[in-house]
Amino acid sequence: MSKTANLPTSLYNSALIDGVIEDYEFDYMKIKKISGLQIFPRGYRAPKNLVDKVVVYKNIHQMLLYKGDKVVRKYWIALSDRPQGHKVKEGDKRTPEGTYTLDYVKENSYYYRAFHISYPNPKDIENARRLGVRPGGMIMVHGQPPSNGEFHETVQRSDWTNGCIAILNPEIDEFISLVDPGTPIEINP
Repeated sequence: MSKTANLPTSLYNSALIDGVIEDYEFDYMKIKKISGLQIFPRGYRAPKNLVDKVVVYKNIHQMLLYKGDKVVRKYWIALSDRPQGHKVKEGDKRTPEGTYTLDYVKENSYYYRAFHISYPNPKDIENARRLGVRPGGMIMVHGQPPSNGEFHETVQRSDWTNGCIAILNPEIDEFISLVDPGTPIEINP
């Protein structure tokens, strides 16, 4: 067996020697037309494994990206005007606390770009049912609202979201390029 091809020697030699047989009835131009088709879903990115986890500290408005025990990047974040406490119900404007997953990038977000957080988890749903309320959802790490400028730095200096975690537009671009879908996010008080 040939080490380079991992095929039986006779088959390997045959592949090198035999000429190409052209099918005169096949439309080879079709290959050119379909070669540009995407084989992965829109927005798919190969994992880069640059970040192991994201940790948020709501009380000091910081979000840290970790690789192992080393901080890779640190962001100042904006939350809602009522950030204290765990999210209990839809409309309470709180950011959930606990461990979730950054599960997908949402390019067609109202905000510049967004990375979805897997809230509510089964425990959140059960707690909301027990209280007779809806748990809410669509919690994201996102950029700034639409504006005429490149980004809204003045908005970012205050807490203004409805329970999401906001960073500046250039930062959300960087965040999305560093963090793979499936990365855990730990949100602390």
